[in-house]
Amino acid sequence: MSPAAADMLDPAHFANVLKPPLEAESLPAWCYTDPDFHRLEIERLFMKVWNFVGRDDLMPNPGDYLATDVASIPIILIRDKDGTARAFANSCRHRGTQLLTGEGNCKAIVCPYHGWAFDFDGALVSVPGMDETVGFDKDDHALIPLRLESWAGFLFVNFDAKAESLADYLGTLSDHIGSYNFPDMVTTRRKVWDVACNWKVYLENQRESYHVPIVHRESLGDQVATPLDQEGAWSGSLIPVEQTAGVMKDETTPFPPIKSLAGEALEGSHFLGLYPSTYFVATTDCFWWMEIKPRGPARIELVVGSGFPRETVARDDFESVVERYYRRWDTSHKEDNDICELQQAGLTSPLALPGRLARRERGVNAVDRWIVERMLAA
Repeated sequence: MSPAAADMLDPAHFANVLKPPLEAESLPAWCYTDPDFHRLEIERLFMKVWNFVGRDDLMPNPGDYLATDVASIPIILIRDKDGTARAFANSCRHRGTQLLTGEGNCKAIVCPYHGWAFDFDGALVSVPGMDETVGFDKDDHALIPLRLESWAGFLFVNFDAKAESLADYLGTLSDHIGSYNFPDMVTTRRKVWDVACNWKVYLENQRESYHVPIVHRESLGDQVATPLDQEGAWSGSLIPVEQTAGVMKDETTPFPPIKSLAGEALEGSHFLGLYPSTYFVATTDCFWWMEIKPRGPARIELVVGSGFPRETVARDDFESVVERYYRRWDTSHKEDNDICELQQAGLTSPLALPGRLARRERGVNAVDRWIVERMLAA
């Protein structure tokens, strides 16, 4: 059963989580189900660190926007008139109405409730009917800006003005996957799933290969991963095979390898968890990512995006061949979604206890350790 909210961050609850991986246990079951613990995660994790929110190429032109969120906190990503990507709270400065939904292009950010209009730099430019309001100044009612930084075409938002830079947060990540030349990649598809599990359940599932020969027996087959040295906000593994990880086990390699690959990128496919709730896979001919977006303690919205080199996308046969990749992702994610929902259902039991970890679950311990250390230190 869950402890009282005031006692949830007692270090004694997590003593076994912080042991070495093969001596450690998983998190207590209530960490995946309790609303109070979920609120603490939003406050101490998601509001304090860099969160991946989308690819830069989703907004190529001035006025292009993407309305998204971080742990259900609505935000706007938009390209300004000078070509700079910006981020704002998706909340009108009048009475809080959400300004934009979905994605598209606009001439101005206009509130659908009372017509207040904001420029792409967040400035309030039009306020119909406010001429008699005493002491009202448009300059005092600009949209709330958010810290937005990019790495290799990936956009990240941080709500904490005092947080470290994105480069410092990512640490050595670019040393492992920089040669994939992500800025030259083109986002080709994003698919959204609704999954009835806690966000940690899904990230932990991606960070271990223990389940692969069982859950993905028919689709992927077994995949033995080698842990990568890591520091800071990520952990990962390398699957040392020459062919792409982007298709099913019985498929041949459809697209040519990325020309820029060098060093560690030539040794296999990289599977990387970027905390708190993102997962990247970089393989020989493409990449894909998962945005694991919390929707409360027992539900997520899962966004699965994919990209290929620009010259690959330009091939005459791209649209027909890429369906093999989409079939792999749709199949394997459905398998992961189903098993994560079953795990979540089991964790709701008052009889559920922490479990010991196998050799192929070191990544689960890496995820849990980062969460606990951040939660206790915040």
